[in-house]
Amino acid sequence: MQILKHNVNTTVGLLFSIAVLLVSCKKDNTVSGIPDQLFRPIKFTARIEGNVANISWVPIADASYSLEISKDSLLFSNELKVIPLDGVTYYSTDNLYSSTRYSARIKAVSKDATIKNSDYQSITFVTGVENIFYTVAATDIGKNQILVKWLSDKNVSRLVVSTAGVDDITIPLSASDQTSGEKLVVNLTNNTTYTFKIYFGDMLRGSVSIKTLP
Repeated sequence: MQILKHNVNTTVGLLFSIAVLLVSCKKDNTVSGIPDQLFRPIKFTARIEGNVANISWVPIADASYSLEISKDSLLFSNELKVIPLDGVTYYSTDNLYSSTRYSARIKAVSKDATIKNSDYQSITFVTGVENIFYTVAATDIGKNQILVKWLSDKNVSRLVVSTAGVDDITIPLSASDQTSGEKLVVNLTNNTTYTFKIYFGDMLRGSVSIKTLP
């Protein structure tokens, strides 16, 4: 009986010690399970439509965001733009250069001073081809002239007119040209195919080829 009582007491003591240990571990795990830094936004993607990048990500609780976009490959040094955002998980940026590589990165910015901002999540992408020209109507094509039209809300500065065997012709576009969104190009040769390219600075914004009437 003495031995049995001793064994029972030993077992009870062991079970009590295990219970205390489990409670202690549970408490420690709970404390250590509180992150001291925000997670990076996941599913950070860019959907490209011409020269427009539609950027999206999964939200992070109790955070705003810092989005950066640059015209390079993950260097974030060329024409860098820093965009603070809050309460959104989507950002659309237009007026990018056509067929050009860009990079974007985002971090979650903590609204709790005791929790650090996240690390950056980064992507790189290549824009598509922008074309702000309207299709040239048959009524706008003559033997020696062509009227070209484009989206008037887009900034433009010059037209470049090209045809085989002849030097390119550069036509500056005035403020009134930009407002009207059209330019009559004259002194062309009949029955000849011309390519019109429209620029804003060195940014190509569209291209269209038309043949003059015989």
